[in-house]
Amino acid sequence: MKTTYLNKWVLLAICWFIASIYFLFFKASGNPVPIPQFDKICHLGLFFGQFWLLAKACFSAKITIPQRLFIITSISWAAASETIQALFTTREGDIIDAIADLIGAALALWLAQHIQTARRNSSKEKY
Repeated sequence: MKTTYLNKWVLLAICWFIASIYFLFFKASGNPVPIPQFDKICHLGLFFGQFWLLAKACFSAKITIPQRLFIITSISWAAASETIQALFTTREGDIIDAIADLIGAALALWLAQHIQTARRNSSKEKY
C-alpha cells in the first residue's frame, strides 16, 4: 500500500472496524429498546459509517472510489458477521440484519459516488 493511501480516514476506518467487531460479537444485546427495529438501525449505521470512512479515505488520497471492491467487501462482511454471530456468539444471526448492513453500505457508497462525480464535474467546469 502506498503511503499516500495512509491517511487519517484510513486510520479512522480501522478503528471503526475494530469497534464494529466488539459491538457485533462481544457486546451483549442488553435490554429491549422502546424504538422498534433499533437493532436494524444500528446495523445500517455501523456499515454506513464503515464505508463512508473508506470513501473519505479515497477522497483524501484523490483516487477513484473502488465501488466494486467495496460492494464485494460489504457483502462478504455482512454475511461473515451474521454467520459468526449465529455460530460462535450468544447473539443471533439474522438475514434482516445483513440486509440492513448492505443498505447502510450502499447508501454510503451511493452518496460518496455522487459527491465524487460532482467534484469532478465542478473541477472540469473551472477550466
